[in-house]
Amino acid sequence: MKRCLNRYYIFFCCLFLFVAQFVSAAEESRQDQFQDAVSSYSQGDYQTAIKSFESLLKDEISAPLFYNLANSYAQSSQSGRAILNYERALRLNPSDSDIRGNLELLRRDQGLFQEEQSITQRFVSFLGLNQWLAIASGSFLLFAIILLLPATIISKQTSRYGFAAVCLLLTILSGSGAAGQYQHWHDGVVVAEDARIRVSPFESAASIGTIQQGRLVQPGKVHNDYVLIVDEAGRSGWLKSDSFEAIATLVVSR
Repeated sequence: MKRCLNRYYIFFCCLFLFVAQFVSAAEESRQDQFQDAVSSYSQGDYQTAIKSFESLLKDEISAPLFYNLANSYAQSSQSGRAILNYERALRLNPSDSDIRGNLELLRRDQGLFQEEQSITQRFVSFLGLNQWLAIASGSFLLFAIILLLPATIISKQTSRYGFAAVCLLLTILSGSGAAGQYQHWHDGVVVAEDARIRVSPFESAASIGTIQQGRLVQPGKVHNDYVLIVDEAGRSGWLKSDSFEAIATLVVSR
């Protein structure tokens, strides 16, 4: 019996070492590929950098990868896809000033001006959806625990209800932030040049006008190859589904 256990122990140790070595080799390969992509970007070979960053995103998603991919698209004058990937990076790391700064600079250079955000909008955009949800769930859990704790642990009723009130307020605020983020969770970015908005979902339908690449749109109903959208300026109409990409597609796919 002891000999059998020793064999199992040796087997699992060997298996662990094999898996650890495999993971280490894969991580080293990704780091090498990332450095090659950065090197291509530094040398001005933006198309190679784009292909490398997109290849890395098939196995792992992260704000730095989206950010570097966006920079590569921006340098290759593909403003729509650059804005799309800056937005994706912000979904993962909304507090990163470099991402937000580059996005605002590119939008300004492309004439994609936005109205100044209200205090409520700035509050909502301070954190991402996942962060707001984490705070809301954590504060609500604390609220419930405080109310359920025996009176001997928190002897003063004022302290108990004071802590509970703070947790409840934090739950409400973070829940409001999450709700605000969710309203724009399905937004997309126009990536096609000279995309046309039409009055109905047919190729032969009259055009309302073109929509500039890089514009944010809120998708609605779908009919064949067209989606009913509302853009930042409040215009609504039918846009071909391949003219824009959803921001959250890659962010939530893994």
